[in-house]
Amino acid sequence: MLRSIVERVKVPWELVVSNASNDLYPDVYPPNVKVFHEKPRLGCVKGYNYAFRRARGRWVIWLNDDAEVMPGCDTNAIEFMEHHPKVGLGALYYAENMLPYHVSDYHDMIYANFGIINRELGNYVGWFDDYLMMYGNDNSLTFKVLLAGLGVVGIPRARIWHHAFPDAVRIENMKNQPSDANLLMQHYRHRIEEMRRTYVLFDDLQGPINLSE
Repeated sequence: MLRSIVERVKVPWELVVSNASNDLYPDVYPPNVKVFHEKPRLGCVKGYNYAFRRARGRWVIWLNDDAEVMPGCDTNAIEFMEHHPKVGLGALYYAENMLPYHVSDYHDMIYANFGIINRELGNYVGWFDDYLMMYGNDNSLTFKVLLAGLGVVGIPRARIWHHAFPDAVRIENMKNQPSDANLLMQHYRHRIEEMRRTYVLFDDLQGPINLSE
Protein backbone atom coordinates (compact mmCIF):
# COMPACT_ATOMS: atom_id res chain seq x y z
CA MET A 1 0.00 0.00 0.00
CA LEU A 2 2.65 2.51 1.03
CA ARG A 3 4.78 1.86 -2.04
CA SER A 4 1.84 2.38 -4.37
CA ILE A 5 0.96 5.68 -2.67
CA VAL A 6 4.52 7.00 -2.82
CA GLU A 7 4.97 6.03 -6.47
CA ARG A 8 1.52 6.80 -7.91
CA VAL A 9 -0.28 9.51 -5.95
CA LYS A 10 0.26 12.86 -7.67
CA VAL A 11 -1.62 15.26 -5.39
CA PRO A 12 -0.13 16.51 -2.12
CA TRP A 13 -0.93 13.80 0.42
CA GLU A 14 -0.53 12.48 3.91
CA LEU A 15 -0.95 8.87 4.97
CA VAL A 16 -2.41 8.39 8.44
CA VAL A 17 -1.82 4.87 9.77
CA SER A 18 -3.59 3.47 12.80
CA ASN A 19 -1.15 0.72 13.74
CA ALA A 20 -1.97 -2.09 16.17
CA SER A 21 1.04 -4.26 15.33
CA ASN A 22 3.81 -4.95 17.82
CA ASP A 23 6.36 -4.82 15.02
CA LEU A 24 8.97 -2.08 15.21
CA TYR A 25 8.94 -0.11 11.98
CA PRO A 26 12.18 1.45 10.73
CA ASP A 27 12.16 5.22 10.46
CA VAL A 28 12.39 5.26 6.67
CA TYR A 29 8.97 6.58 5.74
CA PRO A 30 8.49 9.96 4.06
CA PRO A 31 7.61 12.69 6.56
CA ASN A 32 4.01 12.81 5.32
CA VAL A 33 3.42 9.28 6.64
CA LYS A 34 1.96 9.59 10.13
CA VAL A 35 1.93 6.37 12.17
CA PHE A 36 -0.22 6.42 15.32
CA HIS A 37 0.14 3.38 17.56
CA GLU A 38 -2.93 1.85 19.16
CA LYS A 39 -2.29 0.91 22.76
CA PRO A 40 -4.34 -1.12 23.51
CA ARG A 41 -5.54 -2.45 20.17
CA LEU A 42 -8.73 -0.63 19.14
CA GLY A 43 -10.07 -3.07 16.54
CA CYS A 44 -10.97 -2.39 12.93
CA VAL A 45 -13.75 0.20 13.18
CA LYS A 46 -12.42 2.19 16.12
CA GLY A 47 -8.97 2.06 14.56
CA TYR A 48 -10.30 3.62 11.37
CA ASN A 49 -12.08 6.37 13.35
CA TYR A 50 -8.89 6.99 15.33
CA ALA A 51 -7.07 7.62 12.03
CA PHE A 52 -9.88 9.65 10.45
CA ARG A 53 -9.85 12.15 13.31
CA ARG A 54 -6.14 12.75 12.82
CA ALA A 55 -6.39 13.50 9.11
CA ARG A 56 -5.77 17.09 8.03
CA GLY A 57 -6.49 17.13 4.29
CA ARG A 58 -9.66 18.28 2.55
CA TRP A 59 -10.33 14.82 1.10
CA VAL A 60 -10.05 11.52 2.93
CA ILE A 61 -9.58 8.22 1.09
CA TRP A 62 -9.59 5.11 3.25
CA LEU A 63 -7.69 1.95 2.45
CA ASN A 64 -6.79 -1.38 4.01
CA ASP A 65 -3.15 -2.34 4.43
CA ASP A 66 -3.61 -4.93 1.65
CA ALA A 67 -4.88 -2.35 -0.87
CA GLU A 68 -2.82 -1.08 -3.80
CA VAL A 69 -3.58 2.32 -5.31
CA MET A 70 -3.74 2.17 -9.09
CA PRO A 71 -2.43 5.03 -11.29
CA GLY A 72 -4.83 7.96 -11.49
CA CYS A 73 -6.92 6.88 -8.52
CA ASP A 74 -6.28 10.07 -6.56
CA THR A 75 -6.75 12.59 -9.37
CA ASN A 76 -9.82 10.86 -10.83
CA ALA A 77 -11.48 10.57 -7.42
CA ILE A 78 -10.84 14.17 -6.41
CA GLU A 79 -11.79 15.59 -9.81
CA PHE A 80 -15.10 13.71 -9.73
CA MET A 81 -15.97 14.89 -6.22
CA GLU A 82 -15.07 18.49 -6.98
CA HIS A 83 -17.31 18.45 -10.07
CA HIS A 84 -20.26 16.92 -8.18
CA PRO A 85 -20.67 18.83 -4.90
CA LYS A 86 -24.02 17.15 -4.16
CA VAL A 87 -22.23 13.78 -4.00
CA GLY A 88 -21.08 13.20 -0.44
CA LEU A 89 -19.30 9.88 -0.85
CA GLY A 90 -17.48 8.39 -3.82
CA ALA A 91 -17.01 4.61 -4.04
CA LEU A 92 -13.67 3.61 -5.56
CA TYR A 93 -13.79 0.70 -7.98
CA TYR A 94 -11.74 -2.30 -6.84
CA ALA A 95 -10.65 -5.74 -7.97
CA GLU A 96 -9.84 -8.59 -5.62
CA ASN A 97 -7.02 -10.67 -7.11
CA MET A 98 -8.69 -10.71 -10.53
CA LEU A 99 -10.61 -8.42 -12.89
CA PRO A 100 -13.07 -6.82 -13.44
CA TYR A 101 -13.05 -3.71 -11.30
CA HIS A 102 -16.39 -3.24 -9.59
CA VAL A 103 -18.24 -1.66 -6.69
CA SER A 104 -20.46 -3.42 -4.16
CA ASP A 105 -24.09 -2.79 -3.33
CA TYR A 106 -26.37 -3.45 -0.37
CA HIS A 107 -30.15 -3.13 -0.52
CA ASP A 108 -29.66 -2.11 -4.17
CA MET A 109 -27.50 0.88 -3.22
CA ILE A 110 -23.80 1.22 -3.98
CA TYR A 111 -21.58 1.53 -0.93
CA ALA A 112 -17.87 2.22 -0.63
CA ASN A 113 -15.55 -0.61 0.40
CA PHE A 114 -12.87 1.97 -0.34
CA GLY A 115 -14.08 5.52 -0.64
CA ILE A 116 -13.44 9.24 -0.78
CA ILE A 117 -15.25 11.77 1.39
CA ASN A 118 -14.75 15.38 2.38
CA ARG A 119 -13.14 15.43 5.83
CA GLU A 120 -15.60 18.02 7.17
CA LEU A 121 -18.53 15.86 6.08
CA GLY A 122 -16.95 12.80 7.67
CA ASN A 123 -16.58 14.70 10.94
CA TYR A 124 -20.17 15.92 10.66
CA VAL A 125 -21.73 12.47 10.18
CA GLY A 126 -19.39 10.81 12.68
CA TRP A 127 -17.41 8.50 10.38
CA PHE A 128 -17.96 4.76 10.96
CA ASP A 129 -20.46 3.48 13.54
CA ASP A 130 -18.22 2.05 16.23
CA TYR A 131 -20.78 -0.32 17.73
CA LEU A 132 -19.72 -2.53 14.80
CA MET A 133 -16.68 -4.74 15.23
CA MET A 134 -15.50 -5.47 11.70
CA TYR A 135 -18.25 -5.59 9.06
CA GLY A 136 -20.83 -3.03 7.96
CA ASN A 137 -18.79 0.04 8.85
CA ASP A 138 -18.59 1.04 5.18
CA ASN A 139 -22.34 0.48 4.86
CA SER A 140 -23.02 2.65 7.88
CA LEU A 141 -21.04 5.57 6.45
CA THR A 142 -22.94 5.23 3.17
CA PHE A 143 -26.22 5.31 5.10
CA LYS A 144 -25.19 8.39 7.06
CA VAL A 145 -24.26 10.29 3.90
CA LEU A 146 -27.58 9.40 2.23
CA LEU A 147 -29.50 10.42 5.34
CA ALA A 148 -27.69 13.77 5.17
CA GLY A 149 -29.30 14.22 1.74
CA LEU A 150 -26.14 13.72 -0.31
CA GLY A 151 -25.38 11.23 -3.06
CA VAL A 152 -23.26 8.09 -2.99
CA VAL A 153 -21.79 7.30 -6.41
CA GLY A 154 -19.22 4.92 -7.88
CA ILE A 155 -16.17 6.49 -9.59
CA PRO A 156 -15.13 4.02 -12.33
CA ARG A 157 -11.73 5.60 -13.07
CA ALA A 158 -10.63 5.68 -9.42
CA ARG A 159 -9.35 2.16 -8.84
CA ILE A 160 -7.91 0.01 -6.08
CA TRP A 161 -6.35 -3.44 -6.33
CA HIS A 162 -7.29 -5.36 -3.19
CA HIS A 163 -4.92 -8.21 -2.30
CA ALA A 164 -7.56 -10.03 -0.26
CA PHE A 165 -5.73 -13.11 0.92
CA PRO A 166 -7.76 -15.47 3.17
CA ASP A 167 -5.30 -15.51 6.07
CA ALA A 168 -6.05 -16.61 9.63
CA VAL A 169 -6.93 -13.09 10.80
CA ARG A 170 -9.47 -12.59 7.99
CA ILE A 171 -11.05 -15.98 8.69
CA GLU A 172 -11.30 -15.17 12.40
CA ASN A 173 -12.80 -11.75 11.69
CA MET A 174 -15.53 -13.28 9.53
CA LYS A 175 -17.09 -14.65 12.72
CA ASN A 176 -18.29 -11.10 13.46
CA GLN A 177 -20.14 -10.75 10.15
CA PRO A 178 -23.60 -12.03 11.20
CA SER A 179 -23.72 -10.05 14.45
CA ASP A 180 -22.48 -6.88 12.75
CA ALA A 181 -25.12 -7.25 10.03
CA ASN A 182 -27.83 -7.60 12.66
CA LEU A 183 -26.64 -4.52 14.55
CA LEU A 184 -26.47 -2.48 11.34
CA MET A 185 -30.04 -3.35 10.41
CA GLN A 186 -31.31 -2.67 13.93
CA HIS A 187 -30.12 0.90 13.51
CA TYR A 188 -31.06 1.54 9.86
CA ARG A 189 -33.75 -0.89 8.64
CA HIS A 190 -36.56 1.58 9.30
CA ARG A 191 -34.85 4.22 7.13
CA ILE A 192 -33.98 2.13 4.06
CA GLU A 193 -36.70 3.67 1.88
CA GLU A 194 -35.69 7.17 2.93
CA MET A 195 -32.11 6.44 1.94
CA ARG A 196 -33.19 4.88 -1.34
CA ARG A 197 -35.08 8.04 -2.32
CA THR A 198 -31.88 10.04 -1.96
CA TYR A 199 -29.84 7.39 -3.74
CA VAL A 200 -31.99 7.28 -6.87
CA LEU A 201 -31.62 11.04 -7.37
CA PHE A 202 -28.05 10.34 -8.48
CA ASP A 203 -28.65 7.32 -10.70
CA ASP A 204 -27.61 9.24 -13.80
CA LEU A 205 -24.11 9.69 -12.36
CA GLN A 206 -23.48 5.96 -11.90
CA GLY A 207 -20.83 4.53 -14.20
CA PRO A 208 -20.80 1.02 -15.64
CA ILE A 209 -20.76 -1.57 -12.87
CA ASN A 210 -17.86 -3.62 -14.28
CA LEU A 211 -14.62 -2.56 -15.92
CA SER A 212 -11.96 -4.96 -17.16
CA GLU A 213 -9.31 -2.78 -18.75
